[in-house]
Amino acid sequence: MTDDRDEIEDILAAARDANRPSDDLVARVLADAAAVQAASSAPAGRPARWRLAWPALGGWLGAGGLAAAAAAGLFIGVAAPDRVDSALGGQLSALGLVQTDDLLPGLAYLLPGEGG
Repeated sequence: MTDDRDEIEDILAAARDANRPSDDLVARVLADAAAVQAASSAPAGRPARWRLAWPALGGWLGAGGLAAAAAAGLFIGVAAPDRVDSALGGQLSALGLVQTDDLLPGLAYLLPGEGG
């Protein structure tokens, strides 16, 4: 068993010494790596404005809340102002904040049951 180990050690030692790169090649590779590292570590410049605003919004959580609030505000403001006013007991119309517009003022005669 000792003979096998010595033989393996001799083979491995020969393999280690046989394919060593020259010192000149190692120096050139290291110099090239240093030049690439120096070029990539240069500052990239100023970040875009939206990248600066993203942390101010709170990241994904804050932006999600902002989107939900915007969607709810749009729905409440456009889809059902009269329902919101009735839920608040008519306070919005008393303040003049809710108005009903007649979008088709001259076409009432076309509707069934309306005068015409």
